[in-house]
Amino acid sequence: MRFGFVTLGANVPSTRFRFYPYENPLTKRGHRCRIWTSYPSVYDFIPAIGWRLSYQLKRANRLLQYSQARWFRPDTIYLERGVFHDQSLWLDCWFRKLAPRLVLDVDDAIFLQFPDKTRQLIEMSDHVVVSNQPLYDYVAQYHSKITEIPTCVSLERYRLRERPTNPPKKPIIGWMGTPSNLPFLAHCAPALRRLAREHAFTLLIVSNTSDPLRTIDLEGIDLRFETWSPDVEIQRLHEMDIGLMPLPADQDWMRYKAATKLVQYMSIGIPAVASPIGVNAMILQDNSVGFAASHEDQWFESLRTLLLDADLRHRMGKAGRALVESKFCIEANIDRLESVLKG
Repeated sequence: MRFGFVTLGANVPSTRFRFYPYENPLTKRGHRCRIWTSYPSVYDFIPAIGWRLSYQLKRANRLLQYSQARWFRPDTIYLERGVFHDQSLWLDCWFRKLAPRLVLDVDDAIFLQFPDKTRQLIEMSDHVVVSNQPLYDYVAQYHSKITEIPTCVSLERYRLRERPTNPPKKPIIGWMGTPSNLPFLAHCAPALRRLAREHAFTLLIVSNTSDPLRTIDLEGIDLRFETWSPDVEIQRLHEMDIGLMPLPADQDWMRYKAATKLVQYMSIGIPAVASPIGVNAMILQDNSVGFAASHEDQWFESLRTLLLDADLRHRMGKAGRALVESKFCIEANIDRLESVLKG
């Protein structure tokens, strides 16, 4: 069969984790796949030409992709959230009419921004794929054909981190993510400052820019920043001993978020400390792969416990990898997605 993926942007996390990794496995199963990606991404603009011209470029790019899709004649269009990050639906409707089957992927609370558009997208789809139970519950108000496929990693790409034979004297606590999420580190910064007064560690931050760090008080912490790129992503993760995933508890959007960072940490075999919001709460409920932390004392005690116990880190990391292999990897979910796309 022929599948056309209409996605948000080459470096948008949801595109990278929910669409790209499935292309090769589906191709190996005899399907023909095309990925049409917004340029610039639906959230970005090119500074040299400004917002208005960037939008015109996106629009022209999408129209070209629609023309390519007409020639490709897909059996199924797999649409990521929507063609544009605005209220418009006109091109979504064009793609809908182009293929016998439309599958909508919802991995975030887009309905908080565009409630009417999201409802209409759901209703005009043949099937909806969601990344977690809270999103499932929302979509179920408007559609009966829903499949939950969590945001996953490829086991082939996310290799298990080897346990160092000579561990460094200063363990590395790490965070990796987009600049928009970097300010969330403020929620665990007091615990990190307190921890740094008692124990030696390095805080490794991996992101596109360090600018948001200026607003976070990390005084007294041995801080190391590395610029993110797909080429070094796995290498930087392998340098970490403990992962961080703080989230604000007062934002509705957060309870619908995928546990992407947590899954990345688990996939390479390291434990994490994370805010117990949304999917995180389910993953961390039995403290087998990491710890949940809601306030400063919990962040401090959880990080301190992991920092001082390398064996515990290893056991939790091993359990996390096993969980990823059973539920949060492409290999465990490819059959389900293929079935949805085929209809």
